[in-house]
Amino acid sequence: MSAPALLAPGGTLEMARVAVDEGADIVYVGPLGWSRRPYESEMTDEDIRAAIAYARENGRQVRVVLNTFPSPFEMDDFARKVELYAAWGASGFIVTDPGAIRLIRGLVPDTLIHVSIGSGVTNSWDAEFYREIGADVIILPYRWGEEEIAETRCVSGIGLEVFLFETVQTGKICPGKCIMSSYLKFREWLDIEGKATSGSANRGAKECYRVCQTNWEFSSEDDDPVKLKLRRDARLMLEQLPAFIELGVECFKISGRERPVPMIRDLVRFYRKALDGIAAGQTDMSVYVDELATLRERWTVEKRKRVNVLMDRADHYADAAPTLAVAQ
Repeated sequence: MSAPALLAPGGTLEMARVAVDEGADIVYVGPLGWSRRPYESEMTDEDIRAAIAYARENGRQVRVVLNTFPSPFEMDDFARKVELYAAWGASGFIVTDPGAIRLIRGLVPDTLIHVSIGSGVTNSWDAEFYREIGADVIILPYRWGEEEIAETRCVSGIGLEVFLFETVQTGKICPGKCIMSSYLKFREWLDIEGKATSGSANRGAKECYRVCQTNWEFSSEDDDPVKLKLRRDARLMLEQLPAFIELGVECFKISGRERPVPMIRDLVRFYRKALDGIAAGQTDMSVYVDELATLRERWTVEKRKRVNVLMDRADHYADAAPTLAVAQ
């Protein structure tokens, strides 16, 4: 059994280099204002070029995340970005917008195109649609299990990528099809490279506040209020790995451009060991249970910290909104 590719985040140049050093086959990086993340977790073009060079020197690859929805007025800039990164040696792109996928395929015919989770895939036929317009790989929702993966493989010849998250068949929303952060604060933002954007993180505005991952109170006239999350927290995956590989999954993705570098370092090291072990015939995942438990606890702590930071920012922007409106 051959080992699938391990795709790891590069939220900073340091993180990208660490991911390469620890055994990631592919590192993904996002340009400022084009990849649906806070500016702290996006890169300047200079750092992207350095990350591509470092990966290539070590026999690894870089995918550039361009998963916002560009407007007609941004398409020329979008095209220039694509050609620039391809010329520097980026091996592919992670994209959401169908029109952008077609554009990239025309500009760089030999590049690899991943469909981002932002596309909001909901069934196996969506995967075939993206294959037909030029995509090579599609990231599947982490709520999908073996049955959904098998069906997608049957329906479409597109490459399959999954998050290294536990499959949890619960939740109120589908990742990707969300503009809720815009309702907390619709504001303009000018990034370091001069891209003016307003509104949703899907357009490059800063930022997604993870409103689905904080507690909300729901009530009706007849019932007592209850607190719940719109989306259940995901756990790091382990047990499903051998079965998913047997089903044809060819790329496993570690999420976390916003996480601390040591967290990503240890995750890449752990999953590199697990995937290499499976390739060598070690399919009993119980040997990794203790190590995974520690990583799961660390992941949960870091995730809670990040959600709290984002919600605090949203509260700040909401409080400042009347003042800002007067000033404008």
